[in-house]
Amino acid sequence: MKRTYILSIDAIINFILGIFLLLFPHKLVQFLGLPLVEVSFYPSILGAILFGIAVALLIENYKRQQSMTGLG
Repeated sequence: MKRTYILSIDAIINFILGIFLLLFPHKLVQFLGLPLVEVSFYPSILGAILFGIAVALLIENYKRQQSMTGLG
């Protein structure tokens, strides 16, 4: 499988999970069968992290090939 397909698929999965965790943290945690908490801080932070990873993967996927790789 090509590198671009893997990065795209991973970015899409991270993007979807990130959006769901940002918008519906309690319902997704309940759906996954995880322990319920009253504060939705940690699921929301996890959603933001997954969203950021998805953006970084898309940037890495669509940038032109150069001698250096990676976002850093």
